[in-house]
Amino acid sequence: MEIRTLTAADLPACADLAESRSWPREPPKWRLLHEAGTVFGIDAPDGLAASAVVVAFGPVASISMVLVAARYERRGLGRAITERAVAEAGDGAVWLHASTLGRPLYESMGFVADGGCQGHVGRFADDGGPGASPGTLAEVLAVDRAAHGVDRRRFLERLGTPFVVDGGFAFGVDIGHVTVIGPVVAGSEEQAKALIRGVARTVAGEVRVDPDFRFPALAAWLRERGLVPGVAAPRLVLGGRPLPGECSMRFAPFTRAV
Repeated sequence: MEIRTLTAADLPACADLAESRSWPREPPKWRLLHEAGTVFGIDAPDGLAASAVVVAFGPVASISMVLVAARYERRGLGRAITERAVAEAGDGAVWLHASTLGRPLYESMGFVADGGCQGHVGRFADDGGPGASPGTLAEVLAVDRAAHGVDRRRFLERLGTPFVVDGGFAFGVDIGHVTVIGPVVAGSEEQAKALIRGVARTVAGEVRVDPDFRFPALAAWLRERGLVPGVAAPRLVLGGRPLPGECSMRFAPFTRAV
């Protein structure tokens, strides 16, 4: 089956594919990823058979939303579309978050475990601590570059208004069924908590934070605040290459996708 680059008109089919695999539909996230990166798909007579997304920032690229319709499993579509995504990423450091089912495939392609994160979802029970205030994109660009080692402006500018502290920031983005709090970039765990509080206080419904494995105390605090942990998502990097930037500042990604 031919792999093609999808357009905005194909995004409802991507959401259908996600729903068919018991993933949330998340149309706003699909649209954001389409605007910031490249979405690949494999067509079938009865709908989209597979998808994958690449978001590249110079020497670094993430791969996400690798999905294969259940009726087309075990035909090599997952490997084929992941290989296309890797080719699109070029020679840089390529990373992804793997599901339990997908991890053996990625490891067979040369991806190596390098930490990960775990989603926590629920209504935030405020503990009354200090909270961050809204700021401007200009305040966060240098901080994000220090944390990630690349210029991610074209992605960050699509996330809305950041909440900021001195040397840190977070966004709150409604992806259709929950408000994602991320990325959370900070100089300390207390700053990360203040950023999460600041965003959560503006959200009437459920929030989601995906704390990195490096910060178990932050994950425990989120559970104390009423957020329920989901399945852990290991991060894999192609060839085990080191990712640039200061990892101690990266408390949570935007989602597992970027």
